[in-house]
Amino acid sequence: MPPAPEGRAVVVDVAFASGDAYETSTLPFLNALGDRLALWIDHHEHPIGWDKVRGDPRFLLVPNREAHACPELVTPEVVARLGKIDVVVAHADFDGLLSAVKVLRLGEPPWPQADEDARAADSPGRGHVMTERARLYVDALSEVQASLHTKQREDVRQALVAALVQSPDSLPIPLEEQLRELQADHLKTIAPAIELAKSAKEEAQGVLVVRAAKAMPKSLKKALLSELEARAAVGVVIEGKAITAATFREEIDLARVQALGGGRSDYRFGTTTDGGREIVAALGRVVKDG
Repeated sequence: MPPAPEGRAVVVDVAFASGDAYETSTLPFLNALGDRLALWIDHHEHPIGWDKVRGDPRFLLVPNREAHACPELVTPEVVARLGKIDVVVAHADFDGLLSAVKVLRLGEPPWPQADEDARAADSPGRGHVMTERARLYVDALSEVQASLHTKQREDVRQALVAALVQSPDSLPIPLEEQLRELQADHLKTIAPAIELAKSAKEEAQGVLVVRAAKAMPKSLKKALLSELEARAAVGVVIEGKAITAATFREEIDLARVQALGGGRSDYRFGTTTDGGREIVAALGRVVKDG
C-alpha cells in the first residue's frame, strides 16, 4: 500500500491485503493513519482483518455478496457524518474512482445510473446493466492501467475524477476524446482473450481452467476470466505459480478455498506450488456443494 497520506482521510474500495501482506502492508498503513482515518469503506471481505476492526465506527465494511460495488455504500448520510476531509484514497478502477467522486459530491452520484453501472462493472454476470457512458469509462480506465506510465495514469484518473465532481453532465472535449481513443485501444488489447479461452479445459466439475506460462496483463486476464465465467461455474487462470479464480454465481463462495488467500467471495487469488491441482480440486468441491 502507498504511504499514509497527510490529514484526515477517507479510504474507499481498498481491500485489506491478503496473507503476510496484511501484517506488513495494511496494518502499518492503518497505524500510520491512526485517528486521522475518518472512514474506510470497502466490500472485499477479509477473514482476519475485518474481525479485528468489527465494531469500530471508522469502518464501513460490507461483503461483496451484499454490496456488488463500493459506490452504493457512499450515501449522503454516510458522508454527512465525516466532518472535514483532507484526502480520499481510492482503488484506481472504475468503482473505486466513482466511490471517490461520490465522497467529494457529498454522497450524490454524478449521473442517475452510476451506482448500477458500478455494480455492472465490478460484479459482471449478476444481472446488472451498464450504460454506454460507463462502458466508455471502464474500457478507458482498463487501458490506462494496461498501457500508460504511472504519471500518465494518474493524470487521466485525476482529470476524470475532477470532471465528474465538477461538471458530470459535460466532460471537457479533450478528455472525452482521449477516453474514446483509450477505449478503442482497449478493445484491441483484450481481443486475444477470445483465443485464449478456446484453450480452456474443465479440470474439475464446473471449473474451467486456462494455463499460461507467464503473467498476462491484468486487463487481458480480467477479460479472459469473464469469458470463462460465462461458460462454467468457476473460471480459473493459472500463470506460473499465480492462480486466480472467479465466478458469476452468488451461491458459490470462493473464500471457502483457504489457499486462495486474497480477494472476495466471487474473485480470489493466491499462489500454488503444484500447478494448481489442489486448488482446482477444492474449487470443484465448492461448485458441487453450491
